[in-house]
Amino acid sequence: MTMLQAMTILKFPGASSAQLKELGGKGHSLVKMSNAWLPVPPGFVLTVAFFEPWIGALKATDQWKDFQSAADDNLKEACGKLKEQAANLQFDREQAEHVVCALKDFPEDSLFAVRSSSPEEDLEGASFAGGYETVLGVTASEIEGAVRKAFMSCLDYRIAVYKRERGIDWKDPLIAVVVQQQIASEIAGVGFSLNPVTNNYDEAVINSNWGLGETVVSGLTTPDTFIVDKVAMRQINHSLGGKENSIWLLPDGGKEERSSYRSGELTLSEGQSVALTMLISRIEKVYGKPMDIEWAIAGGVIHLLQARPITTHVPLPPELVTAPGEKKRLYVDATMSAQGLSKPLSVMSTAVLKSLFTLIYRRDLGTHRNVNWPVRAYLTEGRIYISASHALGMMGKTKFCNLFSNVDPLAAQAISQVDEKTYRADWHPDTTFAIWAIRRLPRLVSRMLRARMWPDRCHEESQAEMVRYIHDARLLAEQDLAVPEFAERLLGRTANLIFNYVVPLFAASRIVLERLKKVAGEEREQLVKRLEHSLPHNPTVEMGMALYDLSQLLPERLSVDELTDAIKERRLPDRCLTTWNSFLDKYGHRCAGELDIASPRYRENPRMLLEQLATLRASSTANDNPRVRYERNLADRLAAYQEVCDELKSGDPRRLRRFKLLYHVWETLGGYREAPKFFVIYAIDLLRQRLVREADLLVLGGRLRKPEQIFDLNLDNLKHEFADAGIDLAKLAARNREFIDRLARVPVLPAVIDSRGLILRPPTPPLKEGESAGVAISAGIVRGPVKVLHHPHEKPLNRGDILVARATDPGWTPLFVSAAGVVLEIGGLLQHGALVAREYGLPCVGGVADATTLWQDGTIVEVDGSAGVVRRISS
Repeated sequence: MTMLQAMTILKFPGASSAQLKELGGKGHSLVKMSNAWLPVPPGFVLTVAFFEPWIGALKATDQWKDFQSAADDNLKEACGKLKEQAANLQFDREQAEHVVCALKDFPEDSLFAVRSSSPEEDLEGASFAGGYETVLGVTASEIEGAVRKAFMSCLDYRIAVYKRERGIDWKDPLIAVVVQQQIASEIAGVGFSLNPVTNNYDEAVINSNWGLGETVVSGLTTPDTFIVDKVAMRQINHSLGGKENSIWLLPDGGKEERSSYRSGELTLSEGQSVALTMLISRIEKVYGKPMDIEWAIAGGVIHLLQARPITTHVPLPPELVTAPGEKKRLYVDATMSAQGLSKPLSVMSTAVLKSLFTLIYRRDLGTHRNVNWPVRAYLTEGRIYISASHALGMMGKTKFCNLFSNVDPLAAQAISQVDEKTYRADWHPDTTFAIWAIRRLPRLVSRMLRARMWPDRCHEESQAEMVRYIHDARLLAEQDLAVPEFAERLLGRTANLIFNYVVPLFAASRIVLERLKKVAGEEREQLVKRLEHSLPHNPTVEMGMALYDLSQLLPERLSVDELTDAIKERRLPDRCLTTWNSFLDKYGHRCAGELDIASPRYRENPRMLLEQLATLRASSTANDNPRVRYERNLADRLAAYQEVCDELKSGDPRRLRRFKLLYHVWETLGGYREAPKFFVIYAIDLLRQRLVREADLLVLGGRLRKPEQIFDLNLDNLKHEFADAGIDLAKLAARNREFIDRLARVPVLPAVIDSRGLILRPPTPPLKEGESAGVAISAGIVRGPVKVLHHPHEKPLNRGDILVARATDPGWTPLFVSAAGVVLEIGGLLQHGALVAREYGLPCVGGVADATTLWQDGTIVEVDGSAGVVRRISS
């Protein structure tokens, strides 16, 4: 073999490992699996270098220039014309010789599967879900035409759209092609090494059909589904698919279709499903990550055709994962349930919050050890989890769910369905907890009792301490301290304020509220609920009213762009500018996603604030705005209080007096529930300002590529690696965020998950009139107008439409960009439409009987991809 041939054609098995960028995703995977002695049919890869002559020829055409300059509205036409040019390409003499040489290793009557293999395909961040071309049943004489067809798919419009949506350079198409001996399978399909619907790491899911696996991969049929327990290696569930059609390989090449072939029979025995699961588990170990595979069975022998990383599962940090078969733990995602943050926090945010908690531990215990808390928090990469298992062990499921329903009712409903014994972690106080209780509890309890007895005095003291905190924090920020030292001192001061002057008051108010309910009586439960309205001293409520007041001062005639310029150039009325400056001074540290230190603040991005103000102004009226609502709710609270007092007058006067005393404590201190976050965010903003200045210097020094990368580092990096000029901080930042990037690719992060990845969801209510049930394919809920399509080019799909189809194949991919949700009549969990829906984060329900005839275009429906239900909202 010549050096050129070695670079352009790589055979498997027997090939040494080669780079992904030359073999493409499929080719690289096949070589890796062959080297691991997995049952892969032999073949060879025509590498990216093999096609350099063809790419060079295309670059010399006018069609290539049009493709490079194409805009959204003419990209499809440009792709089509470039493919027409590619259809005329032929092997040159050297290419043809290499292919003929490679084919000599196979019997003359061999048939081949020819598949595109892109360097960007089958990666963790992009699966392309069957977008590239595959040609089956190819004879040796047909290889050139099949290779050309596979090559041309890299120029396809649907591939360009997919790349553009995923942030991949679509103007530089690269491709390799796999030529593999075709298996004339009797049964074939796909398999996941975890359950793609429940995310359970301990379950493998297999879809299968008679004949070749093309019908399963492309979503052309509803396959059989088998779920296998990977720990016990036993089948735990199966469902019979419709298997409406199947595709079979012909002995002389090509393929034939059969309708409803043995559709009433299961394709796999339990033994075969377990054997496939053993293979899937082996592949998962080879790759060290969840995988999805394509497989085929011929003559009772299992063959492995392809394996790729699963792109849409929910990963857990290693510290949260328990080994298969061990007792599982249950977690609540506090970033989701308590803070409403659907996307992962930055690396630096996690580090800052960990530092805050560490300072608390040190202050309380005088040690670096963590207390054996009955309720544990895990500050991991990008998320904050609470161990519900420890809470179940301490207070039991019923009490915990009742308590947690105040935070996240749906999460509480999900936990209420679990087997408590499966997840409960028995908790016993140890030495560290005893030390904490002895040292800290008396102080905390005494401050709570003091707040209960003298709420007004404690409120005044806390307000004064808050003013001192702002002053001290600003003085700290002005000092020339290294970032880690500044962070430690600032967060220590913040912890002192929160846990000595804020938490005791808020905790006392919650205890008082529960006693208030008991004193008022169960018959007045609804009245007591109204006592929680419009409480004073709530910084979030106060900010909402300040936002409204500011929105009313901005000139209505000016657009957001004009307002941005006017504020920058100080061209607004003095009163407006004074109010603007006052707002930023008090609330400029806040923003959307404010818990993440990487999020720009109002102060830094006035346009973001102005857009909010414009929306608030447009949606507010004289009779309906934040200030009017506050006053209305305040009047309602006072009226409810008076009504309870009037009803209690006829009873024991001591009960009325006790109610009034408790109410005064509640009214004075209840608003403190938002204060801890207010000051944590204040500290985060001061630290952010310092990091932004540091980042600019690091970019100038060439150690970071862009300022935002500072938030992909952590405090330890700035303490240790920062001092070593030889360390590439940009590369370190990229490594730091690898797990967070995986999390960011998950369309919908769950609120409740266990230590084996199982996502727990609230129970599905019984179907009501106007509801249709199917299979939960991709989580999420969305509403929109139905658009029923029988083929992808039938009519336009507008942004926000609900795509309803019998099934989809790769030709439908561009439509998913505009769709808000997807409803499919046939197809399994692993078919094309399901894969793309999950990857794009679109709620999707499959297996909805007669879906294409249930609704007319324009019907408003709600697609509940978590429950597998579609609800008609209106015609």
